[in-house]
Order: sequence, then C-alpha cells, then structure tokens
Amino acid sequence: MNATQFTLDTPAWTGIGTIKAPANPAPRVRASAEAKLSWMERFDRWLWKQHVREREAYLADSKDIFELEERIRRLERSIGGRYY
Repeated sequence: MNATQFTLDTPAWTGIGTIKAPANPAPRVRASAEAKLSWMERFDRWLWKQHVREREAYLADSKDIFELEERIRRLERSIGGRYY
C-alpha cells in the first residue's frame, strides 16, 4: 500500500512554493521486526492482546458512565493493577 501524496501549499509571501511528500516512503519495519521475535515473545504478546481484549469487553459491558468509572476504579485497584 502506497502512502498518499500530500501537497502543502505555503503562503505566497514566503516565496517557497509547494512542498511534496517523498515519492518513496520508508520501508515497513514492523514485519521484519516481528519476524525476528522468539516464540516466547510472540506468545507473550498474544497473551497480552488476549488480556487487553478481555479488559475492553468487561469495560464495554457497562451500562452508563458511572458504571464504567466504577469498573475502571475496580481494575486499577485490583492486584494486577498495582505497580508497587
């Protein structure tokens, strides 16, 4: 997928004209970086994504803003939310 070519028109009084984005965007680094991960790191990321999905589903079940805030407080005060 190619990046969109943006044209930025500068004010006429600057005398610069138009500036265009580079024709060749930087190569994607993410695919090669993920390929270098060990199976333990990939498994750890998968577990973390599962944890985040479960937490988001729990928060999404709240009926109103007050219940949402209470659920967020409950998650922050649980054992898994402590940083000390």
